[in-house]
Amino acid sequence: MKILITGANGYYGKILSEYLSKLGFECFKLDRSIADGIECDLTRYLKLEKLLEGIHLDVVIHLASDIDFAVSDQGLLYSNNVISTENILRFCEKRGIDRIIFTSSNSIYLGNKEEFIQESADPIPIDAYGKSKLDSESLILNSKIKNKFIVRCPNIIDAGRIGMLSILFELLENNSTLWVLGDGMIRHQCIYAQDLNAAIYKMLFKDGVYIFNIGSENVPTFIDMYKELIKVVGSQSKIRSIPTCLAIPILKILYFLGLSPMGQYQFRMLTKNFQFDLDCIKDTLNWEPTKTNTEILAIAYDYYLKNNKIEIKSANNSSVKMGILSILKYIRI
Repeated sequence: MKILITGANGYYGKILSEYLSKLGFECFKLDRSIADGIECDLTRYLKLEKLLEGIHLDVVIHLASDIDFAVSDQGLLYSNNVISTENILRFCEKRGIDRIIFTSSNSIYLGNKEEFIQESADPIPIDAYGKSKLDSESLILNSKIKNKFIVRCPNIIDAGRIGMLSILFELLENNSTLWVLGDGMIRHQCIYAQDLNAAIYKMLFKDGVYIFNIGSENVPTFIDMYKELIKVVGSQSKIRSIPTCLAIPILKILYFLGLSPMGQYQFRMLTKNFQFDLDCIKDTLNWEPTKTNTEILAIAYDYYLKNNKIEIKSANNSSVKMGILSILKYIRI
């Protein structure tokens, strides 16, 4: 089986490419910037077609996406993501490729107030990233491709994932105070990259059209997760609470002024419970998650400690600029 992976130079793209290659699949890696694959901007259709001329493909796994906190122009983010999907679908239909797997996002639900989300829940995206994912889903579902899989993912975490987690990791490393909002009882689901790999593998051999939620299970509250993480990694950090009604307005102002990287997704994560119902993917694919949020974060933090001095290019496996939030590193109360 020959597989085209878009966004193969991204954080998860590298993990998935390595996983599938080790299983014996022939993977063609495509990204805007890549050393050992095909370098191509997906918004340029003719270039895409020319670069892949003569290559037979059975499956496209479409991961490529601009990420909200990594770009300044949110309008361009939206158009890049949607046009890339349009071009991939055009390419698949022209080549007769009958299987596509698309990684969508829980960001399509930022405006949905439900705490336990089934696939039938109403998507209500409120930022450009979420809207681009939802509109890409619609394009895929309306395409002529026979076998279509949409996987709605929360944060994908494994060794090498840093991104926005660098804020938490720097506080842990410096034994700084970790802050929870209110009573710290909010729960927010993640997904272990290797568990996502296992699910995608099963989609390679399943026929039909499916939308799947995916994530971890036994999701802990923030305060319980922090307590366990502090113990597991050997940090001296303490946990303190700050009123939600005070913290969120301040964070929103700082984000608006460009002084903090934390945006709409993080505000939803910190203030509203969010868990996907996993019954559909578990029953359909006979799939189960293997690691909890805390276990996944411990893996990522261990990698961060050993590798945080190296230069990494991908948005999700390099530290974000903390901005004014860097003062948190000096608070130990």
